[in-house]
Amino acid sequence: RSHALGHEFASQWLKFEHVGTRVRLDPIDNPWCTDSLMTAMRNESAMFIHSLIEENRPIHNLINANYTYLNQELARHYRIGGVHGDHMRRVTLNDPRRGGIFGQASVLAVTSFPGRTSPVVRGKYILDDVLGTPPPPPPPDAGELDEEVARERELTLKEKLEIHRGSPQCAGCHAKIDPLGFSLENYDWFGRYREEHRDRPIDSEGQLPNGRKFVGLDGLRNVLIERRLDDLTRQLTRKMLSFGLGRQLEYYDELAVQQIHAAVQQDNYRFHTLISEIVNSYPFQWKR
Repeated sequence: RSHALGHEFASQWLKFEHVGTRVRLDPIDNPWCTDSLMTAMRNESAMFIHSLIEENRPIHNLINANYTYLNQELARHYRIGGVHGDHMRRVTLNDPRRGGIFGQASVLAVTSFPGRTSPVVRGKYILDDVLGTPPPPPPPDAGELDEEVARERELTLKEKLEIHRGSPQCAGCHAKIDPLGFSLENYDWFGRYREEHRDRPIDSEGQLPNGRKFVGLDGLRNVLIERRLDDLTRQLTRKMLSFGLGRQLEYYDELAVQQIHAAVQQDNYRFHTLISEIVNSYPFQWKR
């Protein structure tokens, strides 16, 4: 049952269950994208999250852990040497470009379009799925990128979205979404690290509405842990409580969520406290 928290709960919450089914590449054009690679991508995330729970690690290690689980094929995908064989094993990471869920290919793949990244999709995923603070829906007249702007090859995607944000009805939401997504732009649509795109250096700097600037995955980690750890904890509480109850949460479950969150916060955000508080909560004890 504890393994189910990685392979079932986490894969549903973070959506990496779709790697290999909804999310896959044409094997004719992409012979490197094998079924075994996609299985390793899913297993990396599932085994990683199970280890956090089993070892009673703090919740912020979801974002900034210095280890992961790899086999030779996935390590080659990440350009990490010294990993041989098909079996998945724990690997300590010395490279800040990996580590935590946002450095894992499964999460990066499910937040991309086929063949291209999307800072908007990735930013919305962080706000909605990971932090539980979704941006408001776009206004009816928001539209897509202007056709002439979208076709302009001289502009980077970041420059195109900055033009798009010039519209007042788009600026408010995109100011929250885009910086988070652009911090992951060094990772392509299947999680491979890159420094350039179309022979131009990638700009992974983001700026929050309050003026705070950060760069790349490492900057994203720091911002989320410093400013959004409680949002992450509440979202994880809601998702895990819902998984334990086998139903969607209702408004009357919010008191239990607040009580669980307070207990976890008091114990330095440890996973075992989260699970024990869920098991001992009123909704779980009295579920039908």
